[in-house]
Amino acid sequence: MTQIVWIVVGVGALLFLAVLGYGLFGHLNRLRSSLADAQTAIAPQVQALTQGIRRAQTLRMLNEGETTRGHSRHA
Repeated sequence: MTQIVWIVVGVGALLFLAVLGYGLFGHLNRLRSSLADAQTAIAPQVQALTQGIRRAQTLRMLNEGETTRGHSRHA
């Protein structure tokens, strides 16, 4: 009799864990898709924000012959 009880409890616990795992998997899938959507939406803004940094890097590459390296002037 106790063996039947343990089997029922074990099967119930496995079903409970299966339901929780399935729910967690669904949440992770939704989170991953929302992160991908956010990255797609923000990509043009990041490119616009880094335009000034790229321009400054280009100016520094053009002025490599100078020894001041921006100490007495603005970049």
